[in-house]
Amino acid sequence: MKRLTVSILIMLMATTSFAISNQQLSDSLDLWAGFNLGCVPKVKVTHIKVKRDFIWVYTNKTLSGLSLSDRDVRQLRLKVSMWVRGDAQGKVTIYSENDELGDLITHRLRSRSLSDCYTIPNARRMGKALTNQHIALWASHGIYYNQDEDRWKAQRATMWSTVEDVYTTDYAELVSQCLERAGANVYSPRARYGRDSAATDIGLSGYPRWTEGARYWLEYTNVPDSIWQPRPAANDNPNYFTNDSVRKDYLDDLRSRGNWVNWLNQQVPITLAIALHTDGYSQAGDSTTIGTLAIYSPENRYHHQSFSNGTSRIVNRDLADYVQTQVVEDIRAAYCPTWSRRQLHSAGYCESKYTEVPSVLLEILSHKQFADIQFGLNPRFRHDVARAIYKGIGRWIHSQVNTPFVVQPLAVQRMAVRVTDQQLHLTWQATSDTLEPTAEPTYFVIEMRQNGGEWQEVAQTKKCTYSFTPKHGVRYDMRVVAANEGGLSENSETLSAFIASDEAPLALIINAFDTVRAPRWFADSTFAGIVPRSYSIPDGEDGIFIGDQCEYNRALDWVSDDDCGWGMCYRDQLGLRQIGNTHDYPARHGVVLANMGISYVSANIHALDTIDSVYTLVDVVCGKEQRPLPSFVQHYQSIGGRLLVSGAYIGTVPNASANGLVQTPAMETTLQVFSNRPNDTRLCAEDCHAFAPKKEQTVLARFADSGLPACVRLHNTLLWAVPIDCFESFESILHYSYEEITHP
Repeated sequence: MKRLTVSILIMLMATTSFAISNQQLSDSLDLWAGFNLGCVPKVKVTHIKVKRDFIWVYTNKTLSGLSLSDRDVRQLRLKVSMWVRGDAQGKVTIYSENDELGDLITHRLRSRSLSDCYTIPNARRMGKALTNQHIALWASHGIYYNQDEDRWKAQRATMWSTVEDVYTTDYAELVSQCLERAGANVYSPRARYGRDSAATDIGLSGYPRWTEGARYWLEYTNVPDSIWQPRPAANDNPNYFTNDSVRKDYLDDLRSRGNWVNWLNQQVPITLAIALHTDGYSQAGDSTTIGTLAIYSPENRYHHQSFSNGTSRIVNRDLADYVQTQVVEDIRAAYCPTWSRRQLHSAGYCESKYTEVPSVLLEILSHKQFADIQFGLNPRFRHDVARAIYKGIGRWIHSQVNTPFVVQPLAVQRMAVRVTDQQLHLTWQATSDTLEPTAEPTYFVIEMRQNGGEWQEVAQTKKCTYSFTPKHGVRYDMRVVAANEGGLSENSETLSAFIASDEAPLALIINAFDTVRAPRWFADSTFAGIVPRSYSIPDGEDGIFIGDQCEYNRALDWVSDDDCGWGMCYRDQLGLRQIGNTHDYPARHGVVLANMGISYVSANIHALDTIDSVYTLVDVVCGKEQRPLPSFVQHYQSIGGRLLVSGAYIGTVPNASANGLVQTPAMETTLQVFSNRPNDTRLCAEDCHAFAPKKEQTVLARFADSGLPACVRLHNTLLWAVPIDCFESFESILHYSYEEITHP
């Protein structure tokens, strides 16, 4: 008896010496999980239960937001055993609310049986791409009518020259295009600009329809009113539908989207739905990113945890994990190694709770956090994030049926058109994707249009060259699309060529303008934001710019969406499209040359290493490129070649004009207007660098307000300090410039 008492006492002493409080275990779990963001709730241990070798730990839902592997769960159980018992011998069970962590191991990291996977419609027909998949996708929110305030307004704060309501439309369009190039059919409850014919029409709000919420587009397109004016179901919380008349349109917009997916699913088999959002979390630190959050619903509005086919709605979590993982990994690889991965957040949001197909809400970044939005206003970043979302969707779909997924190629580069032996030779270079080994192209599609007509496919080839015999007097615009089993790349830039006759002089148009970029930023301890009169260069065009930043004071906090403090911007440009780098300058300039009877070919500057003296003139289009021209351009100039160079940054004196007016006394119209603010017509040049006056130069044009030289001639070279494409009288200025250097 005495020996037994001593043994029990020793056991009790051992247990006591290794005891851990709920708070201590909470802190340890937080540290293990790496939760250091204020927007991620802390782990809270509510109860620890120990019985012999068995340990049960009960926590709040925070741990369920992790993307976990078998190894992660095993390691955590060992650690908890060490923390609680002092050894790794305990048999540990960890609950995050009602879920045991072992049940939350993601499909991405542990294969499920096919019976646990979602049945993918048309799976046998999609190949290694997404052919015949039907996907519902939309941008968040949108302009809506606020009954209480009796006005139309954005649903989120206007900050950093944009607002979530239109900012996310760019992601939605880019992801949709990726999916469509992979063979999928994409459906949206909001208007898609440049794809729905009425998208740019003015809607009820007084803004274009593409800016408005889904509720109005669904009404406009004759979707049944039970979809865009949803009523409560038997199991809905009545408080959620009662006394909401003040925010009626706001709530109708959110509820209508899931209802629309279910209505659409009755007509075509929808594979999945995805909503693209940004959120308004922020915390101190310019270098701290809030990062990417994925939201899913484990049950529907009737509290069912399975879809109608019997599959558990846990596949929503798997879908969320695939997409979030791909986005975070690609951002870390290409832009920000410390990009924050937030939770896989289980929540009953309408956009996922109402849908009866797998669905996810993706909060891509924080539109309020300074560190996030500096990336977010970069068109390249948005392009790459959209590609990551497409890849995440594709990988999830193929994982459900255990088939390989091939990623579509990137666009080709280093294109050139040359003429030899009365033939035109188009060449290019494939672009390797360092993030995706499957994205290599296996063949190329050549598309062409004649005299500005419709684009047509003219050939497919496995080589990086295509030759043909042109007809005299016909302008040929050309582009190349890379392809593989995963689908098609984006279109290449557009090159152009024209042969007037065998005797006509030959010109070369060089596209030296490749850049797309975010606006410039500044920061000090008191003020920070977008440099005044610094605008992004969209890739093609976009609609995210709504006005200049107007509040730079860091100390001003958010009060309301209408008074959002630091970062607040004007909204005078909301709903307008902004032209950026259209990648078609050889075709645009070539029209003028052809009208003058001058033959021409064209090339991207990176496809050249010399300029042949055979050309009667060379037109170098610099646009808003800031990189110096290669030495072979100066060599061509030094041997007496006739050279036209135009660009905003080829001069040396910055901020040469505030009013966008150029005096041109030698031209028929003596005052020329160029765009120096974002607009939907042409590229804007907000910061033209004038030429420093020099005796050996002939000044042909001056900025009207500063008087500094805007166009100078030096021997056979003509230089414009404004991208010629920015002028309202683009064709006449280009014609004048060509005449000036060909007929001195």
